[in-house]
Amino acid sequence: MNIFDRVKKVLKKNEKNIQAAGAAAKALADDIIEDVAVEVKEVKRDVAKNVAKTKKVVAKKAASTAKVVDRAVEKGAKAVVKTTKTATKTAVKAVAKPAAKPAAKKPAAKPAAKPAVKKAAPKAAAKPAAKKPAAKKPAAKPAVKKAAPKAAAKPAAKKPAAKKPAPKK
Repeated sequence: MNIFDRVKKVLKKNEKNIQAAGAAAKALADDIIEDVAVEVKEVKRDVAKNVAKTKKVVAKKAASTAKVVDRAVEKGAKAVVKTTKTATKTAVKAVAKPAAKPAAKKPAAKPAAKPAVKKAAPKAAAKPAAKKPAAKKPAAKPAVKKAAPKAAAKPAAKKPAAKKPAPKK
């Protein structure tokens, strides 16, 4: 007898037991498959919940970050506006000061010159009043010219005196 014949003989003899064992193994495999399917469904639910929670957390974090960024931008913009206003005020003051100083000096110089002419004019006018041929204009000019040479004469006198004290030996 051949080895295959002997195996067939053993299988035929135990055929009922083998069929029962196969059915039991199939039932066991089906139970395992059902349990795994249930576990997979639960894992899917858990993952879906975690994804939803994560989405909410990410949305909150994004909104919070956006608020922080908006506040920082507003704060920076306010600082820029404040700096710009300050710089503008400073520039306006700087431009106004030089313009104000010459304007202030010119009116101050004019009134100072006018009283000097007025003081000299009555004296000059008194002399030509006796002599009618002399006009008022020529009388005013010599008074102004006389005041200028006096001022120039004094510094000129001082300069030569300062140079002479060095005697030769």
